[in-house]
Amino acid sequence: MRTSSGEHATTVGDMKRFRCVFGLLVLAVVASACTGSVDISFGGETPAEAAVDLIEGNEMAARIGIASVSDAECDDPLDEEVGTIFMCTAQSDGQTINFEVALEEDDRIFASPTNVVDPAGLSRLEDAAVQGLNNENDFGLPEGALECGDSGVILNAENQLICALTDPDTGVMFDTLVTVTDVETGQFTVVVVGEAAE
Repeated sequence: MRTSSGEHATTVGDMKRFRCVFGLLVLAVVASACTGSVDISFGGETPAEAAVDLIEGNEMAARIGIASVSDAECDDPLDEEVGTIFMCTAQSDGQTINFEVALEEDDRIFASPTNVVDPAGLSRLEDAAVQGLNNENDFGLPEGALECGDSGVILNAENQLICALTDPDTGVMFDTLVTVTDVETGQFTVVVVGEAAE
């Protein structure tokens, strides 16, 4: 690929392995309070029991864009003070989802998945990753060149997901590993690992 100045620009196909590090504000695993969290009153139940009901409810799965959630298990909180945080896990499509649950005023709880990127967050991640790849390497990738799926994604134990990057010049697809390196800030890395297997 040539740039407007006639210089040779790097293409995705030129790279055997490439790594780009940058931050994504509003990544769903960070900002899940907006799109992937639900709160309910737990009057009459323990907080852990209420959290199980909340996590296994249809509303939670719909909000984070994944298949139904089952087999939720929660640690009992150390106390029932407002602001107390406790952890839960659940299953969806054979994958483990981690939840952080907060006790709120008026006997309410608020549950947030910590390893799920919802559909809106996934779209923002794709856009930011393409922009980062272009900025770091002058790839000239168009919007939509990185495809991570249309539904929510549960990150694996290493906070990773595999996406497909298409070279606009050749149409060749490359496996691309996205790793969320800091769930608090939303920083992630993108590694183009190689041509996708057919």
